Amino acid sequence: MMSTPQLLPSNVYAIILAGGSGTRFWPKSRHNRPKQLCQIGDSDWTMIELTLRRLDGLVPPERRIIVTHIDQLEATRAITKSLCGHFLAEPCAKNTANALALAALEVETMAKRDGVAEPIILSLHADALIKRIDVFNETIQSMIASAQKDHLTLLGITPEYPETGYGYIEKGPTLPGLSLTYKVSSFREKPDAKLAAQYIETKRFLWNSGIFAWKVSTILGELKIFVPESVSALVQALGTRKSFQDLSASDFASVYNSLQSIAIDLAVLEKSQKVSVVEADIGWKDVGSWDALTQNFSTDDQGNLFYGEVINIDSTGTTVDSDAKVLACIGLKDMIVVCSEGAILVCPRDRAQDVKFIVENLKKRGRTELI
Repeated sequence: MMSTPQLLPSNVYAIILAGGSGTRFWPKSRHNRPKQLCQIGDSDWTMIELTLRRLDGLVPPERRIIVTHIDQLEATRAITKSLCGHFLAEPCAKNTANALALAALEVETMAKRDGVAEPIILSLHADALIKRIDVFNETIQSMIASAQKDHLTLLGITPEYPETGYGYIEKGPTLPGLSLTYKVSSFREKPDAKLAAQYIETKRFLWNSGIFAWKVSTILGELKIFVPESVSALVQALGTRKSFQDLSASDFASVYNSLQSIAIDLAVLEKSQKVSVVEADIGWKDVGSWDALTQNFSTDDQGNLFYGEVINIDSTGTTVDSDAKVLACIGLKDMIVVCSEGAILVCPRDRAQDVKFIVENLKKRGRTELI
């Protein structure tokens, strides 16, 4: 039986980063309906709904903030409804350092308004799968405890196999008084298969989940050191307003367009001396492309995964996701077939990472209605 999650302290605010385009899930994922707004696999909920529902019992909706793209705001509101009480709409994509700086400043103003001291942010991406919810809840508690000690705290996943599609975190020495928490020794980019295997053998490396916890004061302090221009521009734009939502769309776009596009890892985490990591096996997977579905959902005896009205004859290792009246396949082997709103994708499973190039091709052709 799943235990009841323990409510996090009232100074904890949850940030859900939901501005990605999910180009590797084309044609089901589109610009105005990206992957996080889609039902992926056999779930009855979209990925962003799953992310928000994991916070039930931890952080109430009024302390949840979704950061998304302005073009996706209305669709995101319509799907999430009462699951989230606050939204920030980026005028353009400027990567995670700016999205998190924006969120930190917004939380700072919310906390002042509510009389909350030392606000803490728990930041999650909207498009990950987590199967071990009990362990996830316990790990979040450990991350908050670490954040309270002024650490920029990451959630590192105990690796199951030598994955080449994830970034890795190298564990340093343990931090006293904190459960399974380590100083971060280094960050490593996505390795090749040989190097990934070496990482696993050492037992020093963890998958980087992109889930963070930190005090607002700590992250803003580090952002001011490493990307001062971004913080300064956003602080000036906010002025005495109570929310970035009070800015006119044109003024906000003018400021945000001027920011340097940079990821939080590169901007801050790889440089700061305040970074820690909590290790856990929460059943986490970043479902980045169509070929990843078979790692997360049950296949039939022939390794097939079918969603929609599918007629299959003698196919093996094939994933089909279709909204057509009927899709029939015969003798396919290790293929991906997706039919969504009149667009069709057919590719070998081992070329699933290349689907993003189709989106690039469509952009060059000016076929914006298909992306």
